[in-house]
Amino acid sequence: MEIFLFLGLAVFLILSPALWLRPGLHEKRRSALRVAARESGAAIRADKPPLQAVEGLVGYRWRYPQAAPGSDFTLVRDDHASDRLQEAMAGWRWRQAPLPPLSEDNDRRLKEVLLALPEDALVVESGPQGLTLWWEESREAKAFEPALRALVDLVGQLGGSGRHRK
Repeated sequence: MEIFLFLGLAVFLILSPALWLRPGLHEKRRSALRVAARESGAAIRADKPPLQAVEGLVGYRWRYPQAAPGSDFTLVRDDHASDRLQEAMAGWRWRQAPLPPLSEDNDRRLKEVLLALPEDALVVESGPQGLTLWWEESREAKAFEPALRALVDLVGQLGGSGRHRK
């Protein structure tokens, strides 16, 4: 009996490092989410987010075509924005309003996308090179799919809405 106990302990000691290195459920979910984002054309950014007080934000960035730069703007969720900032729509404020202003159609489309985003999406940032969504990756890949499609469509629509190089 003691031999079986010793063998069981030896097998457990041999297998335990492999069990510790296996990805957890959270890591598997996040990995599937990032794969779906990359397949949609996004690059994952783990650098410094635009909100200093919030940790754990990851940026998903879609590039505008080089010949069609996008508008410069930054939107922040109300919970993390100053009351002094101009309201873009319910729940969102402009940290930087678009330059040049968005057309009525582009503005409507942007607001539709903002409504589709999950609650932990805190910042939507656009510059001439691309559009970045900063969020905490709370959803499953399947649940994030509608917002992902909406963001890809928005990038296609906003391409060319910025200042053009002369």
